[in-house]
Amino acid sequence: GAPNAANTQGNSTPNPQVPDYPPNYILFLNNLPEETNEMMLSMLFNQFPGFKEVRLVPGRHDIAFVEFENDGQAGAARDALQGFKITPSHAMKITYAKK
Repeated sequence: GAPNAANTQGNSTPNPQVPDYPPNYILFLNNLPEETNEMMLSMLFNQFPGFKEVRLVPGRHDIAFVEFENDGQAGAARDALQGFKITPSHAMKITYAKK
């Protein structure tokens, strides 16, 4: 048989800095550009059903939390916007927030 080397694609390269927590109704965004504000993120996420609010972290421009009604709706938004480029050099990373 063929060796299993071709099987290394997929999710076998976890990023140690951003563990993927179990599904949660709150999303954690990072790698946001400095000019990100609440309005920009609200406009981005309120196109998804269940969107409730955006929370920026004082003193940290690069991270934010987005709250949805439930984890299914949060997951749909996460999948749709994963890697979304707010600016050409900032692809946003989205994970579930830690419960």
